[in-house]
Amino acid sequence: MTSPDPQTQPPQQPAPPQAGPQTAETRPPEPQQPPTEPPEEKRTGGKLLHLHTAHARVPIPYVTPGDMFSTARPATSILPSPRKLAFYGLLGAMAVVEAVEWPIAVAVGAATEVITREQAARQRAEHARIERDRAAGEQGRQVATERTEPGGPAQPAMA
Repeated sequence: MTSPDPQTQPPQQPAPPQAGPQTAETRPPEPQQPPTEPPEEKRTGGKLLHLHTAHARVPIPYVTPGDMFSTARPATSILPSPRKLAFYGLLGAMAVVEAVEWPIAVAVGAATEVITREQAARQRAEHARIERDRAAGEQGRQVATERTEPGGPAQPAMA
């Protein structure tokens, strides 16, 4: 009776060495084994692959909550005010649904920004002029009080 599976025989082990001197003629022949190759060569079909990986040194910053808020403040100063943001968003939405043609929406948005910046520049100039006048007025009062004597009333000048 034969089985469908081929029968495997255990590999033969070399005979134990015999006592006494052996010459090349009396020594049993050693089984021929293929030279051992590194596993890389076996997997790549006999070609040796060298893989290099670059590891750049990138410092990882330690960020605290205070750092995040101090960094976020300058970034938010670039954004327009919430009122302007809502206006530009509404203008953009109207252009998307084609209630207003997009060139008209762009022109209205640009004109609004130009006018707003001009008004802000005028207000800053007016504020700076008021501050200069107030500083000059206080400096004039300080000079007038220094001319009078500390102990008595100011004497009118005689001509």
